[in-house]
Amino acid sequence: MVATDISIADEVDYRTMCCDVLRATDIAKAVDVCDELGGIDVLVNSAGIIRRADPLKMSRQLWDEIIDVNVKGAFLSSQAAAKSMIRHGRGGSIVNIGSVNAEKVFGETVAYCTSKGALHAMTRAMSLSLAPFNIRVNVLAPGAVADTNLEPSRWQSERERDAMVSRTPQRRLGQSQDIAPSALFLASSLSSFITGATLFVDGGRSASV
Repeated sequence: MVATDISIADEVDYRTMCCDVLRATDIAKAVDVCDELGGIDVLVNSAGIIRRADPLKMSRQLWDEIIDVNVKGAFLSSQAAAKSMIRHGRGGSIVNIGSVNAEKVFGETVAYCTSKGALHAMTRAMSLSLAPFNIRVNVLAPGAVADTNLEPSRWQSERERDAMVSRTPQRRLGQSQDIAPSALFLASSLSSFITGATLFVDGGRSASV
């Protein structure tokens, strides 16, 4: 499993590659690369997109694009990774990056909110089916994180930033450094008795009215 000292990344063999999570051939190639390095212990499904649109005007194409990347992509990647984990017989951990918007929704992001709600439910279901193989499946659900490429232009607006900060009990936007340690926790043996769970890292927003 992942070591708690992340500096170990400087000492191990690693490779990077581009992967379209909706292409079975891309996923298979990624799994093959991991198998060459000894197998998959951890999968983090972090590919995701968001689009804002009036639900009365949203096209079917836009709806499908969001649902496909955010839900189908995570499922296909999880399916392939789980099969590899089972072949190697060591178990493993799958961490799905969900969102507080699975519960705290906005009307102009209906497809995104729907996709994250589906991802949360998929996580719970897969945790049950994969538990006999010692594969854990959990959701890490961030709140608004300012330094990602999901919606970078949004946080350039002072009005948008202030509005989101006002909804967050800790009165600040998240940063990637707030999220990474929680992902590491769910990936590591420190959470060996946790599966089917949702860990909100959202500055208290999920607890607010």
